[in-house]
Amino acid sequence: MPDTTSGAALGSTRGLWMIGRTWIETNVNGLIRVTRAVAPGMVARGAGDIVNIGSISALRVAPDMAAYSASKAAVHAFSDVLRADFADTRVRVTEILPGLTRTEIVLKRVRGDKTRADEYFKSFKMALEPEDVAAAVLFALRQPAHAMIAQLVILPTNRY
Repeated sequence: MPDTTSGAALGSTRGLWMIGRTWIETNVNGLIRVTRAVAPGMVARGAGDIVNIGSISALRVAPDMAAYSASKAAVHAFSDVLRADFADTRVRVTEILPGLTRTEIVLKRVRGDKTRADEYFKSFKMALEPEDVAAAVLFALRQPAHAMIAQLVILPTNRY
């Protein structure tokens, strides 16, 4: 079976289905399962933070990213609904929506071709680093207990 998470099978309908299934399983179903496991304890303790890492792709379209964008749109909606569900508790729900970030997702899309991945990032002239996203998470978590950063969009400064 081909590696359907790297974009290798983008030319076939089966490949598109497999890629979509992988993104949904990881980004949506996995998120729901983990939330279901930890949220009851937070509610019982009367405090907690749920931080979901979404993507600007949930809000803005990009070619060749349909399945990924759909999965991140689901993360976006899930985060909004969780925020409503936990409104009467002390559980805060934050969604971080980073733009282009130097992660291995691009390397997977180009089937491990580091040169192509480097050229991809270079074409944008600027990208976030994983540490930038981590700093955004810490910013949200460091707010006083009565304040919640519901959503935080973080983009490279040359993006709009």
